[in-house]
Amino acid sequence: MNPMHAILVAAAITVPDPEPSPATSASPCKQGGVSAIADRPGLGRALAVNGSPCVVPKGEVVLEVGFRQEMTRAASGVSTLVTFPQPLLRWGFLAGDEIVVAPSLVYSQRSGANLGTAPFAPAAGLQDAGLGFKRQLHDRRWLQDAVEIFVSIPTGFPAGAYGFSAGIPTYLVGYSLVAPLNSVVSLTTTQNVQWNAGTNACGGPQGFFSYQPSLGFSFAVETRGAVFVQDQITTPAGPAGGTSNRAFLGVQRTISSDVVLDAEYEMNLLPQPGFTQHAFGVGAAVRL
Repeated sequence: MNPMHAILVAAAITVPDPEPSPATSASPCKQGGVSAIADRPGLGRALAVNGSPCVVPKGEVVLEVGFRQEMTRAASGVSTLVTFPQPLLRWGFLAGDEIVVAPSLVYSQRSGANLGTAPFAPAAGLQDAGLGFKRQLHDRRWLQDAVEIFVSIPTGFPAGAYGFSAGIPTYLVGYSLVAPLNSVVSLTTTQNVQWNAGTNACGGPQGFFSYQPSLGFSFAVETRGAVFVQDQITTPAGPAGGTSNRAFLGVQRTISSDVVLDAEYEMNLLPQPGFTQHAFGVGAAVRL
């Protein structure tokens, strides 16, 4: 979920204009520039594809890129996973609708110790490509929301328990919402239902349904910055069950109406027994 979007919405509520002009009477999504549109930052190594309920305006294109480093520690050592450049292209092809394209250009490299269990073994490759569609439902000063579908295609490599390709198509249906509470704080949530891919006992891909809700709050920092906290649960976390819980702290800085930068820290609150895991990342969203 995108924190700057929530801040811009909250600001819109507290700045009434008795003589609306085209600029001031525009909806919060249209007022906010690329900072209101950006889906970055997200959680996990997967691309953030439904972080903001705003869509790209008709005829425009937004590119999002990033770098992420995840470190997993155990008694036998440290495994490091690096992913970049994480490109995501979003094209507004109709008013209120956008196409989302994730090319298979997410280079992933896991190095360091082999921690003795999947997926913590050294490997390098590319993540899967994906295609999605987002429709904005409401763009009001007190609430913005959208729905999205996203499909990943097993174009990456290597597959399997230690690889970076799911090995089978995966599907996501998501709902995202921002509701400002006052001029500083906003509530954000995403609700995803996924057909995910895991690994079966034979080492092959196995599909399973999962539910992935998140809840977060964003806080305005002056006029161009924001701080964001979020908690995300995934259940089940794999074909055998279990639950994943990731906490997230992010900051964003608007450079211009066409460029926004972000940095984030993430911690796995429910790692495997004997493991600890955290990650940091940086990225940008640019209107082309």
